[in-house]
Amino acid sequence: MHSRQDGVRLPMMQPIRRPSIIDQAELELRNAIFLGDLRPGDSVPEVQVSKQMGISRSSLREACQRLVRDGLLTQIPGRGLFVTTMDPGTMSDFIDYRLGIEMQAASIVADEVSALRRDGEGADADVLLAPLWATLERTRRALAAEEVIEAGNADLDLHQQIAEIAHNRFLVSAMHTIVILTRMGSFSDPRGFGVRADITDVHESLLTALSAGDASRARAVLRETLQELASRVRSGEAEQELVRDPDLLESDGPEWTMLGESSPLG
Repeated sequence: MHSRQDGVRLPMMQPIRRPSIIDQAELELRNAIFLGDLRPGDSVPEVQVSKQMGISRSSLREACQRLVRDGLLTQIPGRGLFVTTMDPGTMSDFIDYRLGIEMQAASIVADEVSALRRDGEGADADVLLAPLWATLERTRRALAAEEVIEAGNADLDLHQQIAEIAHNRFLVSAMHTIVILTRMGSFSDPRGFGVRADITDVHESLLTALSAGDASRARAVLRETLQELASRVRSGEAEQELVRDPDLLESDGPEWTMLGESSPLG
């Protein structure tokens, strides 16, 4: 006699596996670009990098092609792979894309907060947004200590957190790439890495709108902020005062021995 389980037809499933070598190589390269170990214009020499990572050149090549697809690396025939330099035209197009992603994420979060407050669950709304307020304070501390790169990290973390709170995996995935592309744009600035001196005021306005469940206001803050960035990129002049770190102005080239260390993207 057969049990009922004998007749169950299961769907085809892929075996569960650990991250592949190619996945790990891709993450190492993304981390290096985010941290500034690899700067816009730096080459990614296939032979040296594959040897340092301890992987085959074919595996490295596949990992690099993923970054080419996302715009992080540029392949120049006959010359090789280079970290993409974000020229004004590229940055302007990128900011339009970033604006669409971030406005959608902020709208989802604001609508959820609005629903919670409407249902008398204001405490839950505050808990939902607590990580964002903590990141704002982290930005304030970094600026007070004149730690420009940490202030930039906190700024990007806040925007990534909004996407994560929205609980939309496509928005989260898009923001992972947006964060690195934004960092690349900062390192592409010949005047040096910088953040807006009033970035904490901008963040506070955004979080106040989200806390009120005001999606329209949250979108307006993001639009104004990113459009100012686009204008700065096109004209080369900032409407807002920037805080810069002169030590981050130039790169002596990639330090491949730094790959493999822990990173905020890992």
